[in-house]
Amino acid sequence: MKLAAIVGTNATHSYNRRLLKYMQRHFAELAKIEILEINQLPLFQKDLPQEQQSKVWDFKQAIKQADGVIFSSPEYDHSIPAALKSAIEWLSYHCELLDNKPVMIVGASYGPQGSARAQEHLRQILASPDLNAAVLSGNEFLLGNVATVFNEAGELTDKPAATELEKYFTNFVSFAKLLNQRSPQAALAAVKQPLISEAFVQFPTGKLSLQQIQQIFSTMPFEVDFIDETDHFSWFSDKADRVHVRSVSSLGETVQECHPPLAVPTVEKIITSFKSGEKDLVERCMTLQGHKVLIRYYAVRDVNGHYLGTMEFTGNVDHLYDLFKNGSFEQTDTTTGASQKIEQSVEAESADTTTSATPTVETEVVKLDESTPATDATSGASQHQEE
Repeated sequence: MKLAAIVGTNATHSYNRRLLKYMQRHFAELAKIEILEINQLPLFQKDLPQEQQSKVWDFKQAIKQADGVIFSSPEYDHSIPAALKSAIEWLSYHCELLDNKPVMIVGASYGPQGSARAQEHLRQILASPDLNAAVLSGNEFLLGNVATVFNEAGELTDKPAATELEKYFTNFVSFAKLLNQRSPQAALAAVKQPLISEAFVQFPTGKLSLQQIQQIFSTMPFEVDFIDETDHFSWFSDKADRVHVRSVSSLGETVQECHPPLAVPTVEKIITSFKSGEKDLVERCMTLQGHKVLIRYYAVRDVNGHYLGTMEFTGNVDHLYDLFKNGSFEQTDTTTGASQKIEQSVEAESADTTTSATPTVETEVVKLDESTPATDATSGASQHQEE
């Protein structure tokens, strides 16, 4: 199980941060806990320019990918810190990241009450309609007198408190597992079957069952992703060893929501060119994690030419590149049948094998250097190239 733990203050020294680090070590066998800081987040502002929201986007992605969230908050003036309230605003504006997400609340303070008022206020905030978090009730961990309960190694020396925390955390793990198992997407992912496995689709060129369709996409050497005509990420192929790892938690997000802010203008440009009819294909060649990767974006249109969405093909082409370098490709003379080794540039145009016509699709080849982050246009996965 993967959990995100939010340090509910932007203070440099924080016992709530120390509490979360203790939980991260102590409960390592039960869950992988990623500690998230809010001190780098900009103050919530509805009209903050997109290019200034990179830290916000990273913060949201960590919450989205977690099976549950832990909030650890101090108490300032009988409430939570302003920085934490601002961070929570980012999680509710134009997104539903905490909707029905399992949440545990803990808190540490210098006083004997252990942030009791702040925790009660935080529960009220998380229960608001725009957040609708599934907060574990009846498990209030209130750690008081924090200046005396941690040793130099960061271990919790208050044995009754440590025992209580173990009980509450075990309850939360069970609670989170139960909620995640109830998710329709989780149920489908577990059996790896379409919802209606007996149904089939009759194409003009043949008939396939839903199960066959799914397994064809899973078996293809290229992974496929799709953004619909309303600019929402709606589907991805369940292929093993994907170059761009996808999550069902991203489904339904807009192009702006599922992309790093700095990548949004590029993605919007590609999709706009497809919608306008200016282009039908954009191609990008890049190196990701030491592998040569080919990404092709296609405008998907119906038989009348109406735009239906953007499809992305992504694949590791190391094998094909090596075959070409080793001279494995042969060119057959159509008049004599003789085979000749291809001696031409990798970037040479390809001819139609039936008509010998050269395709006229408009392509844009983008070769990225090793300092440029490569971003795909469907789900927003961004990776820095490595040597």
